[in-house]
Amino acid sequence: MAAPPVGSQLLVFGKKYNTDTDADLILDAVAAAGYEAVESGPKDPNAFRRKLEQRNLRFGGMHVGLKQLLDVKPVIRYLDALNGRDVCNSGFMTWESRSMRDYKEGIAILNKAGRELRKHGIHLHYHNHDFEFQRVAENKTGMDILIQELDPEAADLCVDVAWVLRGGSDPAEFLSRHADAVGYLHFKDWNGSQWVELGRGKVDFARIMQVIPNLRKARWIMIEQDDTSIEPIESATISRRFLKEKFGY
Repeated sequence: MAAPPVGSQLLVFGKKYNTDTDADLILDAVAAAGYEAVESGPKDPNAFRRKLEQRNLRFGGMHVGLKQLLDVKPVIRYLDALNGRDVCNSGFMTWESRSMRDYKEGIAILNKAGRELRKHGIHLHYHNHDFEFQRVAENKTGMDILIQELDPEAADLCVDVAWVLRGGSDPAEFLSRHADAVGYLHFKDWNGSQWVELGRGKVDFARIMQVIPNLRKARWIMIEQDDTSIEPIESATISRRFLKEKFGY
């Protein structure tokens, strides 16, 4: 299969730059680093799309809360303006909603929204953090429930490999075991105390890269870093260079 293209989740730029007012600077840096796309949420999608096209970049995806999926029409219009076909979601109706009932109700919303989005050629992905790997009830984790009850024709997983690790699981093993449920990837690294550039933390990317060819449904690999202790442009460049130099990817 063709390997998923690599994009940049622009969150790493947020502590120093504004992704709307500093879009030209950010996108120039992303293009120069060798990314193919971005994941973001610009205020003016039409203007942002023009800036992407000027740099031969694509819009890989956006991120929304579950409440935004109760009515998917604005999501569809927004993605149409950006020529994007992917949307990620984290958590349920509130960030603290983690009971069996919350999972059941949340998954029902995801399945309904995902079916409607898929009619428009848009793919919905549930983005994990660490809490999904905690036991919920009936000796099941939240991730067990998600994998069992998400309709594969409506929604799949955006697997954040560093959050899998922080949740107590092995990212490469998780990806291998649930390969058919993976539609989107966030590559992120963690050194035990803070987010770091790829290759500088505890995530075993060598083993993860061995699994990538088996992820037949994976549409994107987005490099994401919640924050950084160095210049954001340098941070994004280091992470992209790591995949290129270490794995030729």
